[in-house]
Amino acid sequence: MVNIRLYKPQDRQACLAIFESNCPTYFDSDEILGLENWLNGQDSDQITYQTSSANYFYVLEVNSEILACGGFYIVKDKPKANMVWGMVNRNHHKKGYGTLLFQHRINQIKMLYPEYKIVLDTSQHSYSFFEKFGFKTHKITKDEYGPGLDRYDMIL
Repeated sequence: MVNIRLYKPQDRQACLAIFESNCPTYFDSDEILGLENWLNGQDSDQITYQTSSANYFYVLEVNSEILACGGFYIVKDKPKANMVWGMVNRNHHKKGYGTLLFQHRINQIKMLYPEYKIVLDTSQHSYSFFEKFGFKTHKITKDEYGPGLDRYDMIL
C-alpha cells in the first residue's frame, strides 16, 4: 500500500539513502551537503532557507518502506512555491512513485497557496518528466550541479 505523509526526523537516513542511490546520474555527490542542510531544518522544525517563509517535506512509503521523498518551500515576499529535493530510490524508478509524490506536492501547493507560481530546477536527465505536468524550461545553466550535470530552471 502506498502512503504519502509528512517527513519525520527518523526518516532522515532513508532520504539520504535515496539521494545516494541517484548519484552520480541525477545528483552530484557534493549536493549531499545541501540535502543535509534541508533535512537539518526539517529535523528541528525550522524554516531551512532564509529566503523562505514556509517549507514542507514528504515521504512516500510502500508497505512502510520509504521509497521517495520531496518537498517545497514558499519564497518569502513573493507568490512563488519552489519544489525541492524530489527523488525516488533508483531501484524503484519508472513505477509511478515519482508521479504520485509530485502530484501530491502540486496539490498541496494549489490547496495552501492557490495563486502561487510553482518553480523548480532539475537536470537534463529529468526535465522531460516535469514537462509532462506542464512545466516549461526558461533557463539552462551548463554544469551548474557538477561536471556534466546541467541545471534546467522550470516554471508552471
